[in-house]
Amino acid sequence: MEAIKKLNGISAYQKGLFTSRQAERLGVERYVLSRLEKGGSVERVARGVYRMGGAPSLREEEVLAAWLSLDPGREPGAPTDSARVPIAMGATAAWLQQLGEVGPEPLEFCTAERKQTQRDGLTVRKRAIDDEDVVYASGVPATSPARTVLDLIDCGEDLSLVASVLRDALGKGLVADVRRLADEVDLRGKKAGIPKGESLYKLMAEGG
Repeated sequence: MEAIKKLNGISAYQKGLFTSRQAERLGVERYVLSRLEKGGSVERVARGVYRMGGAPSLREEEVLAAWLSLDPGREPGAPTDSARVPIAMGATAAWLQQLGEVGPEPLEFCTAERKQTQRDGLTVRKRAIDDEDVVYASGVPATSPARTVLDLIDCGEDLSLVASVLRDALGKGLVADVRRLADEVDLRGKKAGIPKGESLYKLMAEGG
């Protein structure tokens, strides 16, 4: 019961999830976790990541579990530093923010320092993101809608899917500087195969 109380304390900050490293730091050893798992008090959702038995499975659970697995020793509830923590990007960021018609996989994150992972379907890129380009979605740091649109174009995502992300972001009022985003998108028009003189932003924003 004491172990469950401790785990409830840390999982409350993480939508019912916790890592084995976090548990160990509180004195809950791995053999205790194993017993709790066998008894149904906790459930393993990913390697080294668990959900409390009474916590509901959430839409964003897979992404949150992956994020926790990349920084398993972080202090729950502590202020996050975008220079150190993994940030969801690309389609994963769009999906977290419920923008467009993209799915979250393959899960994609970036960090300012190189970080390796052996998990299939998970990509971690070495990349620094400005604080102004970071938002929080379901408790996970993610690239802002504007940054996400640009990243999707840069990585060669289908423009019709990028357009749906853009239109949702505009419709929800999530783009702080529309003119700046439009200019940035249009700079990518030639590489995206848009004829000279046409606006890639206008084509996407207006559904053309």
